Amino acid sequence: MGDTRRFAERMNLIAMEPRDDLSSTGYALANPGEEYLVLQPSDKGGPFTVMLEPGNYSAEWFSIASRETVPGEQTTVQDATGTSFSAPPGSSGLVVLYLKKTGQ
Repeated sequence: MGDTRRFAERMNLIAMEPRDDLSSTGYALANPGEEYLVLQPSDKGGPFTVMLEPGNYSAEWFSIASRETVPGEQTTVQDATGTSFSAPPGSSGLVVLYLKKTGQ
């Protein structure tokens, strides 16, 4: 519960809503164009897509099994389209991707 609380404190949770249509995983909370929290439910990992609005996004990965957070690469989206993501090397089990818009 503590990990969930830390995410909730950082996000504008009141603006987030479940959006299974925004991720190929089917598990996303989103305030489209601002922030996205996506669960990769497969312990096999593998790439998945998130439908992002144009802009720059910071990325952060959280491993549920190890409870470790790993910074991801900055992502720039030119057109509202599916952007592919893969968990960082060495990640195992369920992971969560947190994307937050940065600037314009």
